[in-house]
Amino acid sequence: MGDETLARYPGLYARESGVWYVRKRVPVDLVGVEKRASLRFSLDTADLRTAIKRYPFKLAEIESHFDKLRERVRIMGPIAGALALGKLERLRHGQIEAVVSDWWRRREEARRPVSEEPEEIAAIVADVEHDARHVGAGADCMVVRSAADRLLVDAGIAVRPLRVGSITAKVPQPDVDRGSTSYRYLCELVARGLSAETALAKDHFLSRSDAPYDPIFNPDVSTGKQGSFVNDRRLADLFEAYTAERTALHGEQSTEKRYGFVFRIMAEVLGSDKSVSSLTRADCVKVLTFLKRLPPNASKRFPDLSLTEVAELADQQSLPRLAPNSIASYMQALAAVLRWAEDAGWGVAINMRDLTGSREATVKRRGFRPEELEGLFASLTPFRQAEPAKFWVPALALFTGARAGELCQLRVEDVEEVEGVKCLNLSLFDKTGRRVEDKRLKTKASERYVPLHPALLDAGFETFVRGGKEDERLFPALERGPDERYSHGFSKWFGRHKKRIGFDEPALVFHSFRHGFRDACRRAEINEETAQALGGWASESQAARYGDRGMVPVLDRAIRKLDFGSFTLPQAK
Repeated sequence: MGDETLARYPGLYARESGVWYVRKRVPVDLVGVEKRASLRFSLDTADLRTAIKRYPFKLAEIESHFDKLRERVRIMGPIAGALALGKLERLRHGQIEAVVSDWWRRREEARRPVSEEPEEIAAIVADVEHDARHVGAGADCMVVRSAADRLLVDAGIAVRPLRVGSITAKVPQPDVDRGSTSYRYLCELVARGLSAETALAKDHFLSRSDAPYDPIFNPDVSTGKQGSFVNDRRLADLFEAYTAERTALHGEQSTEKRYGFVFRIMAEVLGSDKSVSSLTRADCVKVLTFLKRLPPNASKRFPDLSLTEVAELADQQSLPRLAPNSIASYMQALAAVLRWAEDAGWGVAINMRDLTGSREATVKRRGFRPEELEGLFASLTPFRQAEPAKFWVPALALFTGARAGELCQLRVEDVEEVEGVKCLNLSLFDKTGRRVEDKRLKTKASERYVPLHPALLDAGFETFVRGGKEDERLFPALERGPDERYSHGFSKWFGRHKKRIGFDEPALVFHSFRHGFRDACRRAEINEETAQALGGWASESQAARYGDRGMVPVLDRAIRKLDFGSFTLPQAK
């Protein structure tokens, strides 16, 4: 085997001792969480043929490690996750303000210095005034930047050693891009905070209340602004209040994904200090016009640029722009936020008619072809023992037509034998008839029995099921996501995995198994009513008929007719 063979196995190398190993660089999105620049796993053999056989298993082990790190970042939440990665630019202004607010709360004592000697007060006041002059330069002041760096380190940002020539300082420094707009905004907030701090400390010593109003650092000042503040809250206040309520109801990740980008655009286009009650339809048109200038995945592709800079770059280079469906989705999110503000009495009422658009299908999904199934399941087989959900959930989807959500929530007791036929009981209820709290189905018609195709049984699915406990979930390693579904994390992993192995066509997604199942029913000339019942597409009357256990033999005869051309499901070794 020569260089051409090795070219087909990227990352496969031999040590001087002749032992082969796999090396893979840490993905960009995990630099900061994984301290190593790359991972190396020994294949424990000096024989190339043996190394090639072990190669995909080690790669799968490395990818599994990366997936666990990504899950750890997800659990941290958007703020802690971005800080752990050293990606301050991922945080929108409202989130940076939240980090600064935590810092401000921890500095309470600095605003109320204590002196038991009255004669010291004049000297302390002079020191406070001296500090105020030092931070007067704002974000460019070294004192401010030093305080901002200390804030980031205390907040848990990724750090790096500070080197001056051959000397390495022991004081950790934040590993952050100091030229980014996010870092500058942080410094501007810190400068405001330090200025407010000195003013409040001076007021404390002189027993007065002259410190100026600040919505973050001195919101309770009694200057007459409080009365108007109720009806003059800023966009930043709206972002914080709406995010807090929606996160409590739907989870942090779901909220950030749907609304974080909208809030960031509003902050850049309209300004986070803009009064909510002053918002107009013209402001919404500005947001819509700005959205039409942005390219897809703007934040991921250009993490170091502001969205305004990204839009200018897209104009200069004539980059492809956001799809109409994406624009409509963001504008619908904006409309939802404004409706919430109106209902909450924030003094805003805007007619969004004709601005939100409508969402239409832009991709025609299809099922996997036999040769594509061969490649896909060859890549899934290494997961079969250590992470069985990654093999069995796709296999079940292919041969039952079930949705990812239906399969990921299965319990061991849901694999039943009915009149001698092994089935999946896709139901919201357990064997005693009690509702299972953490189960969901899309429609009433989704509740059904689906016989197991012989290919699943030949591949060892029954043996796998016997390895679990009847009162437990079939795939206990899958955890509920922010949408309360066990399929959340799995679906994201499957999307990444298929792209890694070359299936980046937008028409191919996990739901393609369901499309392929329907196509296989047509090829097998299974009548429409039976096909609908198998896939849970039936009307309520049909679902009631086919949901009966007595219909299982009919469904079994139908499902045995299905095949996927030359593809056969890999059997257990």
